[in-house]
Amino acid sequence: MTMQNEYPQHTLTLANAAIAYQDAGQSPTCLLLVHGSLCDFRFWRWQLPDLSAAVRVIAPSLPGYPPASHMLAGAGAQFSIDQHTTDLFALMDHLGINHFAVLGHSRGGRVAAEMACRRPDRVTHLLLADPGLGSVLPEDSMPALPYRDLALAAYEQGNTDKALEIFIDGVSGAGTWKRMVSWFKAMTRDQAATLPLIIREPLYELNPSRVNEYGIPVTLIGGSDSPPPFPAILDALQQQFSHATRHTLTPASHGLNLALPHAFNQIIVQELIPKTPAQ
Repeated sequence: MTMQNEYPQHTLTLANAAIAYQDAGQSPTCLLLVHGSLCDFRFWRWQLPDLSAAVRVIAPSLPGYPPASHMLAGAGAQFSIDQHTTDLFALMDHLGINHFAVLGHSRGGRVAAEMACRRPDRVTHLLLADPGLGSVLPEDSMPALPYRDLALAAYEQGNTDKALEIFIDGVSGAGTWKRMVSWFKAMTRDQAATLPLIIREPLYELNPSRVNEYGIPVTLIGGSDSPPPFPAILDALQQQFSHATRHTLTPASHGLNLALPHAFNQIIVQELIPKTPAQ
């Protein structure tokens, strides 16, 4: 039995989509986990045991991603940062959780950031792990990302595994796909149909003003070996957010929560539940 199966799967059906999610832990402090591209709640399999011992953890699969992948109003129209943000607020409303921290990885960092920008009165802490927020970089400093077009071409030619390999290696470094364990490859194959939607998605523009205005603490986490543009994105975010702290996990690339799960989890718990100095 794999570790994530220790936690029951629930499904919430909304007007436009269905959300599968896991809910673990009893603490009044709540953390929402938002996965990135080609992933689902299985991505957090090494986070739930440690984190749920300290906080309540809600780990959904975003609408459009298996296991509750059907978009009731059509995938293309509903697969967006704006709609995913709306859907996750609906999930938290359904669970009766008014205030919560949110952690987003990669593309999930865009959703997490939008949640904090949209409702800073509800988001108590914003945590971003190698977020896909390239819009914060000057246009002339954004590196070319040819792997995106190459992955899309391979997918449209029917070579799904090649497309996944190109995309995963593009965001995590050459050879990553070949080193991936079987469960991770199975997860990404399940999400392969989202690849065209991800690649064709419009650029998300971050406006950190409301996050700063509300004084929301921001935690930035990166991998020592994460490829461009992720380190530069974290540099820019550190300047743009007024209340930011930063951590680097070594040695780790883009999948830093999988490479060094215990160190990653420890950072999250320490940020959300800081220790009180001894009197």
